[in-house]
Amino acid sequence: MGYWVDKVIKRIDKEHVGDQPIVIDGFRNPSEVQEIRRIYPNFFLVAVCADKAERWTRVRRDYGGNQNEFEDDDRRDQYEEFKWGQGVQKCVDDADYVWYNNDHLVVNLDGSEDPDTTGIERVFTKACNDFVPLMRGSKEHRDPTADEIHIAAAYAQSHASTCEKRHVGAVITVRKDGQELPVSMGFNENPPSVRTCRSEGACYKDNDMSSKLKARSRRIYCPKCGKVHRNLIDPWNCSKCGTNLKAWLHPSRNMELCTAIHAEERAVLSLGGRSAEGGTLYVTTFPCFQCARLILDAGIKNIVYVEAYPVKNTEVFLSRNGIAEIRPFSGFTARAFFRVFPKVN
Repeated sequence: MGYWVDKVIKRIDKEHVGDQPIVIDGFRNPSEVQEIRRIYPNFFLVAVCADKAERWTRVRRDYGGNQNEFEDDDRRDQYEEFKWGQGVQKCVDDADYVWYNNDHLVVNLDGSEDPDTTGIERVFTKACNDFVPLMRGSKEHRDPTADEIHIAAAYAQSHASTCEKRHVGAVITVRKDGQELPVSMGFNENPPSVRTCRSEGACYKDNDMSSKLKARSRRIYCPKCGKVHRNLIDPWNCSKCGTNLKAWLHPSRNMELCTAIHAEERAVLSLGGRSAEGGTLYVTTFPCFQCARLILDAGIKNIVYVEAYPVKNTEVFLSRNGIAEIRPFSGFTARAFFRVFPKVN
């Protein structure tokens, strides 16, 4: 059991909470989530997300206005490439409920204003009234939304993927007679003639990136603090300031060398001549720049995604070139869908 989980369990035991609901705040690693799920079978993981600009506004005072430090922490929180590192994005991927809380409730640009506690309580109460009764087994509550139904289908598609890094699913719908009807689906996987990453036991783009880093390891310069590293090894962090040099040298994460057909790409290709004009793409991650071009070419006008760290360049490109709405998903994911929305005859 990890240190943080052990500390939480001891605190719960000390408080003698009995059958009362417990809220555990601050998951940063998916292994912590797995351990809590093992101990508490009725546990639900709620991911609370917000745009980076809004997150910065909320914590600007805490960082003394130093946005570079915030950016470093934000990248670290997203994903550190070692077992017990930060992994917020993976926790969001594993969440039972996602709540995109982008309300501007804390104004502290100049340090003169305090948090709007009344507004915070109002927004949180409204959100909790939506998902808490369902988590507690209420039978007299709302039906699943269209977003929840189609995102659940996208998650189901993602289970067909054997990618070593991330399983992604996508669903394309078109509106007809007042309903959102699915017309195509997809998941990320290599073409049939190409061996999968699972069968190879490695990711091609990651292997390429590692070989290039090793070739440069004799002398790598840190752009933040200026330290020169010699014979640096994985995880490629600056020993002086902690900067992730892999992210600096490969900001695209070598996505251009990914061997898989992406979920969004496969969904578009699988349309088979059917029109997706004016339709909606539901996807379990934010589309990459390469997929953005295919989405636009298919005539899709709306995107609903699950992602804590959307790619800003792709978002701007899509918005400037015909996408009417790019909306983060809020609601129950496939992990909890059938727990809270049981089939009733």
